[in-house]
Amino acid sequence: MIHIILFGPPGCGKGTQAKIISNKFGFIHLSTGMIFRDHMKKKTNLGKLASCYINKGILVPDIITTNMLNIEIQKHFKAKGIIYDGYPRTKNQIFSLEEVLTKFCLGEINIIFYFFIQKNLIINRLLKRGKTSYRNDDTDIMTVQRRIKEYDQETSLIWNNHKWKNNIIKLNASLSVDKISIFIEKKIINLLY
Repeated sequence: MIHIILFGPPGCGKGTQAKIISNKFGFIHLSTGMIFRDHMKKKTNLGKLASCYINKGILVPDIITTNMLNIEIQKHFKAKGIIYDGYPRTKNQIFSLEEVLTKFCLGEINIIFYFFIQKNLIINRLLKRGKTSYRNDDTDIMTVQRRIKEYDQETSLIWNNHKWKNNIIKLNASLSVDKISIFIEKKIINLLY
Protein backbone atom coordinates (compact mmCIF):
# COMPACT_ATOMS: atom_id res chain seq x y z
CA MET A 1 0.00 0.00 0.00
CA ILE A 2 1.25 3.48 -0.91
CA HIS A 3 1.18 6.19 1.78
CA ILE A 4 1.41 9.81 0.62
CA ILE A 5 1.44 12.79 2.95
CA LEU A 6 0.44 16.27 1.81
CA PHE A 7 2.07 18.69 4.20
CA GLY A 8 1.95 22.46 4.41
CA PRO A 9 0.16 25.42 5.97
CA PRO A 10 -3.62 25.85 5.90
CA GLY A 11 -4.85 27.12 2.53
CA CYS A 12 -1.85 25.89 0.50
CA GLY A 13 -3.94 23.58 -1.72
CA LYS A 14 -3.49 20.19 -0.02
CA GLY A 15 -7.19 19.33 -0.15
CA THR A 16 -7.52 20.26 -3.83
CA GLN A 17 -4.52 18.13 -4.79
CA ALA A 18 -5.64 15.23 -2.57
CA LYS A 19 -8.94 15.05 -4.47
CA ILE A 20 -7.14 15.08 -7.84
CA ILE A 21 -4.67 12.34 -6.82
CA SER A 22 -7.45 10.29 -5.25
CA ASN A 23 -9.50 10.38 -8.47
CA LYS A 24 -6.50 9.73 -10.72
CA PHE A 25 -4.95 6.81 -8.85
CA GLY A 26 -7.91 5.41 -6.90
CA PHE A 27 -6.28 6.17 -3.55
CA ILE A 28 -8.24 6.88 -0.37
CA HIS A 29 -8.25 10.55 0.66
CA LEU A 30 -8.09 10.96 4.44
CA SER A 31 -8.50 14.55 5.57
CA THR A 32 -8.64 15.12 9.31
CA GLY A 33 -10.29 18.50 8.67
CA MET A 34 -13.03 16.95 6.52
CA ILE A 35 -13.64 14.17 9.03
CA PHE A 36 -13.87 16.64 11.91
CA ARG A 37 -16.19 18.98 9.98
CA ASP A 38 -18.41 16.03 9.05
CA HIS A 39 -18.69 15.14 12.76
CA MET A 40 -19.36 18.82 13.59
CA LYS A 41 -22.16 18.94 11.01
CA LYS A 42 -23.71 15.76 12.45
CA LYS A 43 -23.24 17.16 15.99
CA THR A 44 -21.57 13.96 17.24
CA ASN A 45 -19.62 14.01 20.52
CA LEU A 46 -16.38 14.05 18.52
CA GLY A 47 -17.73 16.93 16.45
CA LYS A 48 -18.67 18.98 19.51
CA LEU A 49 -15.24 18.35 21.02
CA ALA A 50 -13.39 19.18 17.79
CA SER A 51 -15.36 22.40 17.17
CA CYS A 52 -14.10 23.85 20.49
CA TYR A 53 -10.58 23.76 19.06
CA ILE A 54 -11.15 24.30 15.32
CA ASN A 55 -13.30 27.42 15.69
CA LYS A 56 -10.54 29.01 17.81
CA GLY A 57 -7.93 28.18 15.16
CA ILE A 58 -5.98 25.75 17.35
CA LEU A 59 -5.03 22.12 16.73
CA VAL A 60 -7.30 19.36 18.01
CA PRO A 61 -5.22 17.40 20.60
CA ASP A 62 -3.17 14.44 19.34
CA ILE A 63 -5.08 11.80 21.27
CA ILE A 64 -8.41 12.77 19.65
CA THR A 65 -6.98 13.19 16.14
CA THR A 66 -4.91 10.00 16.24
CA ASN A 67 -7.72 7.79 17.56
CA MET A 68 -10.07 9.12 14.90
CA LEU A 69 -7.54 8.60 12.10
CA ASN A 70 -6.63 5.08 13.25
CA ILE A 71 -10.31 4.12 13.00
CA GLU A 72 -10.42 5.55 9.45
CA ILE A 73 -7.23 3.72 8.35
CA GLN A 74 -8.67 0.43 9.58
CA LYS A 75 -11.63 0.85 7.20
CA HIS A 76 -9.26 0.80 4.21
CA PHE A 77 -6.97 -2.21 4.58
CA LYS A 78 -7.60 -3.23 0.95
CA ALA A 79 -6.85 0.20 -0.55
CA LYS A 80 -4.08 0.69 -3.16
CA GLY A 81 -2.96 3.79 -1.34
CA ILE A 82 -3.90 6.47 1.17
CA ILE A 83 -3.36 10.21 0.88
CA TYR A 84 -3.09 11.95 4.23
CA ASP A 85 -4.28 15.54 3.98
CA GLY A 86 -3.54 17.62 7.08
CA TYR A 87 -2.11 14.71 9.05
CA PRO A 88 0.32 14.23 10.77
CA ARG A 89 0.59 17.70 12.32
CA THR A 90 2.82 16.87 15.28
CA LYS A 91 5.80 14.56 15.88
CA ASN A 92 3.58 12.38 18.10
CA GLN A 93 1.16 11.97 15.21
CA ILE A 94 4.05 10.82 12.98
CA PHE A 95 4.96 8.15 15.56
CA SER A 96 1.32 7.07 15.85
CA LEU A 97 0.94 6.78 12.08
CA GLU A 98 4.13 4.70 11.79
CA GLU A 99 2.90 2.54 14.66
CA VAL A 100 -0.47 1.80 13.05
CA LEU A 101 1.11 1.09 9.64
CA THR A 102 3.57 -1.35 11.25
CA LYS A 103 0.93 -2.96 13.47
CA PHE A 104 -1.30 -3.81 10.49
CA CYS A 105 1.57 -4.47 8.03
CA LEU A 106 0.38 -1.69 5.72
CA GLY A 107 3.79 -0.52 4.55
CA GLU A 108 5.45 2.79 5.31
CA ILE A 109 5.31 6.48 4.47
CA ASN A 110 6.47 6.74 0.83
CA ILE A 111 6.34 10.43 -0.08
CA ILE A 112 5.87 13.64 1.87
CA PHE A 113 4.87 16.46 -0.48
CA TYR A 114 5.84 19.67 1.25
CA PHE A 115 3.80 22.64 -0.04
CA PHE A 116 5.55 25.96 0.54
CA ILE A 117 3.89 29.33 -0.08
CA GLN A 118 4.11 32.98 1.04
CA LYS A 119 2.11 33.94 4.12
CA ASN A 120 0.18 36.80 2.46
CA LEU A 121 -1.06 34.42 -0.28
CA ILE A 122 -2.32 31.95 2.33
CA ILE A 123 -4.23 34.64 4.23
CA ASN A 124 -5.92 35.84 1.02
CA ARG A 125 -6.79 32.28 -0.03
CA LEU A 126 -8.26 31.37 3.35
CA LEU A 127 -10.41 34.51 3.65
CA LYS A 128 -11.63 33.99 0.08
CA ARG A 129 -12.41 30.34 0.84
CA GLY A 130 -14.24 31.44 4.00
CA LYS A 131 -16.75 33.35 1.87
CA THR A 132 -17.59 30.35 -0.30
CA SER A 133 -17.06 27.29 1.91
CA TYR A 134 -18.91 28.44 5.04
CA ARG A 135 -15.97 27.32 7.19
CA ASN A 136 -15.96 29.32 10.41
CA ASP A 137 -12.21 28.90 10.79
CA ASP A 138 -11.63 30.70 7.44
CA THR A 139 -13.87 33.75 7.88
CA ASP A 140 -12.16 35.63 10.69
CA ILE A 141 -8.74 37.23 10.05
CA MET A 142 -7.67 36.70 13.69
CA THR A 143 -8.49 32.96 13.54
CA VAL A 144 -6.72 32.64 10.19
CA GLN A 145 -3.60 34.34 11.58
CA ARG A 146 -3.72 32.15 14.69
CA ARG A 147 -3.89 29.02 12.50
CA ILE A 148 -0.88 30.13 10.47
CA LYS A 149 1.07 31.00 13.64
CA GLU A 150 0.13 27.61 15.10
CA TYR A 151 1.38 25.92 11.93
CA ASP A 152 4.66 27.89 12.01
CA GLN A 153 5.30 27.12 15.69
CA GLU A 154 3.88 23.60 16.11
CA THR A 155 3.83 21.92 12.72
CA SER A 156 6.24 23.37 10.17
CA LEU A 157 9.33 21.57 11.51
CA ILE A 158 7.93 18.12 12.36
CA TRP A 159 9.68 16.41 9.41
CA ASN A 160 13.08 17.98 10.23
CA ASN A 161 14.66 14.63 10.91
CA HIS A 162 17.40 13.00 8.86
CA LYS A 163 15.19 9.92 8.59
CA TRP A 164 12.74 11.70 6.25
CA LYS A 165 15.31 13.52 4.09
CA ASN A 166 14.76 11.25 1.05
CA ASN A 167 10.96 11.16 1.40
CA ILE A 168 10.34 14.90 1.27
CA ILE A 169 9.55 16.53 -2.07
CA LYS A 170 9.17 20.31 -1.96
CA LEU A 171 6.70 22.02 -4.27
CA ASN A 172 5.79 25.62 -4.89
CA ALA A 173 2.14 25.90 -3.82
CA SER A 174 1.72 29.27 -5.53
CA LEU A 175 1.83 27.59 -8.96
CA SER A 176 -1.40 26.72 -10.79
CA VAL A 177 -3.47 23.73 -9.67
CA ASP A 178 -2.66 21.97 -12.99
CA LYS A 179 1.10 22.48 -12.74
CA ILE A 180 1.15 21.16 -9.18
CA SER A 181 -0.98 18.12 -10.00
CA ILE A 182 1.21 17.22 -13.02
CA PHE A 183 4.31 17.50 -10.81
CA ILE A 184 2.75 15.30 -8.10
CA GLU A 185 1.45 12.79 -10.64
CA LYS A 186 4.92 12.26 -12.16
CA LYS A 187 6.42 11.59 -8.73
CA ILE A 188 3.70 9.06 -7.87
CA ILE A 189 4.09 7.30 -11.24
CA ASN A 190 7.86 7.00 -10.56
CA LEU A 191 7.02 5.41 -7.23
CA LEU A 192 4.54 2.94 -8.73
CA TYR A 193 6.60 1.75 -11.71
